[in-house]
Amino acid sequence: MQNYRNGKWANQIISMQHPDGSWGCFHTLRVDSDTPITTEMALLRLEMLGYTAEDKCIKRAFAHIETLLHTGELPEGKEKTSDFETFVDLIVAARIRRFTDRCESANEIAGKWAQVITKAFSSGTYSQTDYDTCYTQVFGRKPKGGRLIDFVNFYQLSILPGMLDKQTERLMLDYVLSHEDGIYYVYENRLDSVPDEFQSKKTSRYLAAIELLARYESGKDKLSFAYDWLKANQQADGTWDMGAAAKDGVYFPLSDRWDKTTRITDSTYRISKLFSLPCYCGHDCARCITYIATQRNDDNLRRQSQSFYKERFGLDIPLEKFNCEGGRSQNVFELCKECPFVKCCKERSVDSCSKCPEYPCKDISDYQVKYVNKCNQI
Repeated sequence: MQNYRNGKWANQIISMQHPDGSWGCFHTLRVDSDTPITTEMALLRLEMLGYTAEDKCIKRAFAHIETLLHTGELPEGKEKTSDFETFVDLIVAARIRRFTDRCESANEIAGKWAQVITKAFSSGTYSQTDYDTCYTQVFGRKPKGGRLIDFVNFYQLSILPGMLDKQTERLMLDYVLSHEDGIYYVYENRLDSVPDEFQSKKTSRYLAAIELLARYESGKDKLSFAYDWLKANQQADGTWDMGAAAKDGVYFPLSDRWDKTTRITDSTYRISKLFSLPCYCGHDCARCITYIATQRNDDNLRRQSQSFYKERFGLDIPLEKFNCEGGRSQNVFELCKECPFVKCCKERSVDSCSKCPEYPCKDISDYQVKYVNKCNQI
C-alpha cells in the first residue's frame, strides 16, 4: 500500500505549522494570512496523506483547536450571519472526530447533534419542524444560517458516525443520498446518481461524499450501488484511473507529482481504502495479501498467502479459498468467517474494538500484539 507520509505535500504542510499548532486561520483564509492554507485544509490534506491522531503534528493541532471550543470565535474573526458559537463548536469537533473518538469535549458536542438528528427522524421520516424544535432546546437558540438550518453538510455528517442508533442512521443516510443539493462543502448533486464521466474532478468530489458516508455502520450497505459503479470502472489490472482532470489540490495529488503513473497510483490508493476500511480488530485490510490478491485476481499473491499460513500455522488451505473483499464485507477469508471480534462488536453495537468501553480487553490485546498489522501484509 502506498505511503505518502514522507512525501513532498506532507513535508510542505508540516513545515508551515505555527508554534501554537495551527496554520493561522481555521476556516476562512484571510488575504493577510501568513500561510496559504487554513488549519482545516491542513488537517484534511494530512488525513488524506495517512496521518493519524498519534502523529505529533496532529496532536499539536488538536491542542490548539480544542481551545476554540465554546468560544464562538475563530482566529480569523467572527461571523454575524449565523449562530456562530454553535457553528464553531461543530466544525472544530468535527475535525477532531475525523481523527479520533476519544476527545471528551468533541464527543459531547457530537452527542448534542445526535439528539437533534434523532428527533428530526423520530417519526420515520425527516421533519424540519422537529429538527428546529430540538435544535432550539439543545443549543438554546434557533438555528440561524444555511449550514445549521440544513444539516446535510460536511460537518454534521463528519461528527455523527458512531453516535446514532441503527434505525436513525439508516433513515438519515436515505435522506442524504436523495438530497437534491448533495452534501454542502463536498458535492453539489444528488448522491443516488453517479457521475456520468468517471475520469473527472466531479468524480473525485463524488468519491469524497461516498468516503464520508462510508464511515457509518450502515454506509457500505446503503452505498452498494456506488461500490458497484467503482468496480465497473476498475481496470483489467485491478487499478483505477480517475484521469488528469481529477487534480484539484484538495483530494489529489497525493504523490509528489501528477502524471499518468502516479495518478493511477493515487486513484487506486484512495478507492482501495474505501473498499477496505480497517476491520473490527484494527487490521488494515488494504495491506492484506489475501485482500490484494482478490482485488487483482492474482494467483501468485494467493500462493504467497497460502505459504504464510502453511509455514506459520501448519494449515493446508486450498488456493481457491484465498479470496476476501475485506473484513467488513460479506465475502471474508475462510479463517475470518467466525471471527469472535466481529461477533462481539456487533453484539455491543460498536463499530470496532477500539470504540468499545472495555477496550483493550485481554483477548483483543493479545491478538493485536501477535497478529494485527504484523503479518501477511504488503
